[in-house]
Amino acid sequence: MAFKGQNFDQLLLDLKSANYWWVLASVLACLLAHVFRAMRWSMVIEPLGEGVPDPKNMFYAVMIGYLANLAFPRMGEISRCGVIRKTDKIPLNQLIGTVITERLIDLLMLLMVAALSISLQYKVISAFLYEHLLLKLSGHFSYIFILIVAGGLFVCSGLLFYIVIKKNHWGIVQKAIVLWLGFSRGLRSVKKIQYKTRFVLLSVLIWFFYFLSTYLCLFALNTLSSLGPITALVVLVLGSLGMIAPVQGGIGAFHWIVAEGLTLYAIPRSDGLAFATIIHSSQTLLILIVGLISMIMVMIPSSKQLGTHE
Repeated sequence: MAFKGQNFDQLLLDLKSANYWWVLASVLACLLAHVFRAMRWSMVIEPLGEGVPDPKNMFYAVMIGYLANLAFPRMGEISRCGVIRKTDKIPLNQLIGTVITERLIDLLMLLMVAALSISLQYKVISAFLYEHLLLKLSGHFSYIFILIVAGGLFVCSGLLFYIVIKKNHWGIVQKAIVLWLGFSRGLRSVKKIQYKTRFVLLSVLIWFFYFLSTYLCLFALNTLSSLGPITALVVLVLGSLGMIAPVQGGIGAFHWIVAEGLTLYAIPRSDGLAFATIIHSSQTLLILIVGLISMIMVMIPSSKQLGTHE
């Protein structure tokens, strides 16, 4: 749907004419953002009192999580927790709490970046949101959808109540309480971080290198090289919204929203799609390569232990 009605010959021509040295620089900036993310997550886990995870394992877990997201949306959060549980023996429910905390911090950072971009490009962003969200999401369909979701939640809640109360499955309740205690402990771990300044700095660096990755990639195409850092900031916000969409790795959603956003800067949609394809494909390739290497590195200790037992 994102590429519907596009001239694929022109798209291929744009991709062939791109300067991939700038793409490489963009990928390296993105890789550094992943490294800083692993470092920040380690700081959230440390206050749990379950030991400090190996930095290499933290990085492997983050990359495996991104790899898992390519298979199924939001699967990465559970996958990277599973890796640290396996390598460093930290309870899974507590790890999930730390990931939720980290995601909430990222949401806060995204809101701050969005506020900055709106203050700098108010007319551009407000026009985009009005045209593509308010107009297209309004109408009877949205209300019907909300009613269906609310009805489904009501039915599921009723079934759960019946199972627990009528069938006296109190063991389920007890297990849920244990899981919640560990989960909430992970959520609260951010309050006990020892070096809060370092934590804030890492959060800023993560998003700075996301921005830098976007900005550097603009130079890969001649038609976009004249766009400035403010445009890159807007593209970062729009691209982040595309990645939040419940599809594998933001495929399609990222391409559509970035291409549509660049049209506000008089960039033809075909050129916007070429840029979105380059930056998304290069970062996906990074995840595939480094994620698969990380899986192998995590599996090697298990293979050695298996050989020792034999």
